[in-house]
Amino acid sequence: MNILILIVEDDKYMNETLCEVLESEGYNVESATSALEAINKIKHSEKIYHLLILDYNLQYLQGITGLDIYKLAKEADPEVKAIMISAYGKDKELKQKANSAGINAFIDKPFLITDLIDAVDNLLRHSDSMETASNHNGSVN
Repeated sequence: MNILILIVEDDKYMNETLCEVLESEGYNVESATSALEAINKIKHSEKIYHLLILDYNLQYLQGITGLDIYKLAKEADPEVKAIMISAYGKDKELKQKANSAGINAFIDKPFLITDLIDAVDNLLRHSDSMETASNHNGSVN
């Protein structure tokens, strides 16, 4: 698969686990364990990330959230997709902010790893089928 995913998760164990699982599913994966590392990868890398998996609450840079990282990535590449993962998912206002910002999926922590794999697969397959439909008939229904 020629899909590159960037995982932005400050919990080192969770970050490593997500990387290993998605790599075992055939995806190319890079990771960042801080907001600053994620910003540097997005702004200064020649690579194009197709999907971001973002923790909402990132430590170390107060005030910077996964939503901020997404907005920055969207400026660099308007086509980038994103999945937000958060322990604050019960907060309806947060989910509305994520939805309004264009986040494609929101997964509450704790979650089953299969839920994340399904969300990634569905989002990337849906994206491919949307492009195919768009290319064939000029519009997406």
